[in-house]
This record gives sequence, C-alpha cells and structure tokens, in this order.
Amino acid sequence: ARRSLRALSAPMWGGAPPDASGEGASFRFNFGGGADAEPAPVPSAVPADAATAAPSEALIPGVEVLASEVPDPAPGWVPETVLVGDVPFVKGASSGARYADVTEAVPDADEARRSDLVKGKYEGGAKLWECAVDLTRFLLENDSSAARDADAGFFLRLKDARVLELGCGHGLPGLACAMRGAREVVFADYNPDVLQTLTVPNARANGFSTDASDANRVATTTFRFLGGDWGSLSRSASLLEPGAFDVVLAAETVYEPSSFEKHVEILKRAVRRKTTFLESGVAFVAAKSYYFGVGGGARSFRARLESDGDFAVECVQTLSDGASNVREILKVTWAEQGDERSEARRRARA
Repeated sequence: ARRSLRALSAPMWGGAPPDASGEGASFRFNFGGGADAEPAPVPSAVPADAATAAPSEALIPGVEVLASEVPDPAPGWVPETVLVGDVPFVKGASSGARYADVTEAVPDADEARRSDLVKGKYEGGAKLWECAVDLTRFLLENDSSAARDADAGFFLRLKDARVLELGCGHGLPGLACAMRGAREVVFADYNPDVLQTLTVPNARANGFSTDASDANRVATTTFRFLGGDWGSLSRSASLLEPGAFDVVLAAETVYEPSSFEKHVEILKRAVRRKTTFLESGVAFVAAKSYYFGVGGGARSFRARLESDGDFAVECVQTLSDGASNVREILKVTWAEQGDERSEARRRARA
C-alpha cells in the first residue's frame, strides 16, 4: 500500500520566503553550467521506511509524496518563468544554495554550501540543470505531434504515454510530456522535500491539477511523486510498477560511475518490454559527455548500458555551445533479439 509522507515524517512547512537578492546562477559542481535563478526554502524532514531502506547505507528510502498533503500555495515558493524554445514554463525560483540553511537533511551545512550536492543526502534537485533544459527542448521538438523532420530516425509519441522522470528536480521534461498529452507522469527525486517544495508546486503553476480526486480537473494527465533512493524504488512494486513506462527520462544523473548500477537497474525495471500489441518503451538520458573530476558522463554510461547486451543505445543529439562541456542525449531501448553485438554480450555474460 502507498504510504503517506506526512505519516512518516515530522512537520515540514514553514520558514520565510527567499529574498530577491539570491545568488543568481552560480555553479559549484565543477563540471558544467546550471540554468537556474534563485533558491526557495526547502522543508526540514525526510521520511524513514525501514522496510525498504538498505541496511548498510544511510540512504533515503523510497516513499510516495502525496500532492494532496502539499499546501497550495506552497510556503516560500516564488514563481519565475523560463522559456524553452518558445514554450514558457513556470518554476520555483531556486538554485539550491539555501538548501543547507533550511533543511535538516544535510547535517554539515558548510559542506552543502560549497557544492550543489551532498552525496547520500542531497542530489541537486533544487537547481535547474542545463541538460534538463536540453531534454525538455528535445521532447517538445521531437514529439510526433510537433516533429518537423520526417527523417529524424525515430518516432516519439508522448500523447497517452506513461512517463517516468528520474532525478526530476523541477520536473520540466516531465511537464513537457504532460503538455503534449501524456496519460501519466511519475516524478522521482532522491529528496522528497524537493518534490514538495518545487516539483508539486511547479506542476500546479503550469496549469495541472496534481490531485486525481479533483472534480474540476481539466487536463487528462495523472501525476505521482516518488522520493528516495533508486535501489529502494526498484525493489518496491507498490511504488514503481515493473515494465510500466513508455518513456523514461533522466537528465544530469550519470555524473558519477558509482551510480551506474542502480541507474541501469531502474531502467530495466521501468522501461516497458515489447509485447504482441505494444512496442517497447524508450528512455532518454541527457548528460555531459564527460564530467571532469568525478569520472562519469554520457560516454561511460553508454558503455555500461551496452556491456551486458540488454539495451541498444544511440546518441540522438549532441550539443556544444562553446561555453560549457559537450552534452549528449542518449536514446535507450531494449536490444532486439538477433542484434549481433547484443547477442555476443549475452553469450559472454552467460
């Protein structure tokens, strides 16, 4: 059964709104740019779920955040509009630096101020990362209802799709899918409080009702919000239905090789396999080619995906603006039976 975040955690709301003088678009992750403005307060508690927590790791366990328990308006949420192509998105003004001042999730506040993430405690969800903007633009331009290039090499249909966005933060890629008529969008972020203070309010601000029981709902998209470690989510059928998603999205999630195994695991769990009546699902992973200093990147993640022969991977877009690292969008699908390279890897693994 789904569990309420409120039932698992201490009171989370309060605090003053951010001032207008925040830190702007500073970037302290040492491997590329962000696309954000100022920070919003983040609540102070995280859930605990002993049934799914990894016993040897101090990781946030999987939990469903109920949008019905998020105040509307959310305290401290300050709107700003960003344009992706010619499509406006409303999001909370936040760059993540004030996270350390308003949450108990990061015991070492000084450590959090020096970086845009604290491993195992905060994974950067309060910042709008540039690869998330790349992925949002890609989806809007290549959805079948808007695609202009018949020779794009693949067919992306967002209308009526079931979509999962991993490491969602502000959730712009998932919101783009909702704008294109997705049937369901599931937002997943490591930090449940990021979902409560940014993702849920952002969805509401873009005209969507996040409450499935709302009798006045106009849009047909259903939303769910999942917090916690991917390993925990992958083990929970009640939180993440196996093989349920037509489209799985991730942006700036492969910066460190230590995350690759859980990333591959959750893709294997989430992406729908081909059936007699349905085509297989697809994942799009947007990342910098290399994250210098931490070892990850699109190139090394692609190699990991291809190593066991289960997935076929294609780079469908490369972006270079001369101002930041080269960025890529990878298309990930289940490898077809008979694919020679995949079959060779399967035989080697057996």
